[in-house]
Amino acid sequence: LLVPSVTSILRLSRPKQTLNYSPKQADSFEIGNLMHEYLDCYVTNRKIETTDLENSKIALKLSEVIINNIFPKVDSFISTEATVHNKHEYAGTLDLLAMVDGKLTIIDYKSSYRPKSSLQIDEHFQQLAAYALAHDSMHNTKIEMAMLFVVYKESYKYDIHTADLALLNHYKSMWNDTLGYYKEISS
Repeated sequence: LLVPSVTSILRLSRPKQTLNYSPKQADSFEIGNLMHEYLDCYVTNRKIETTDLENSKIALKLSEVIINNIFPKVDSFISTEATVHNKHEYAGTLDLLAMVDGKLTIIDYKSSYRPKSSLQIDEHFQQLAAYALAHDSMHNTKIEMAMLFVVYKESYKYDIHTADLALLNHYKSMWNDTLGYYKEISS
């Protein structure tokens, strides 16, 4: 049974959808995918395989920023690149599930050329809320916190955004509204 991805539901539920991709966006997707692959290798103690291509070098540098500045905040890694689904309504792949400050935390990595707008941050946290709902349902867990790590491609600086349980519950409600709207427009 094929179900839509969380990111597709969020994208298709936005007003005034545009689907024009520039070469820079194509590079962004490749860099982001490589960064996720390198971080998955790091967490699972596998060798990171890189190439001499520019996007691979950028992805490696972004990964190193996360490994050196963000991973030290993690008490323990639980799961990386795990597929989740919820009641045949949606599916997705969470970047990382870990213990942070003694709390079960869902973590997402993003690479970007510029700081994210508050609207983009809200959408990323809805994505994390959807994954948390699915993971909790599938594995009888209670994810208590969400973290979003944004690493910037040109400066290699980063931002950390967090949502405690109260805020995560707010994003779960926003996600349920988005999912309801998506079901309306796609039926």
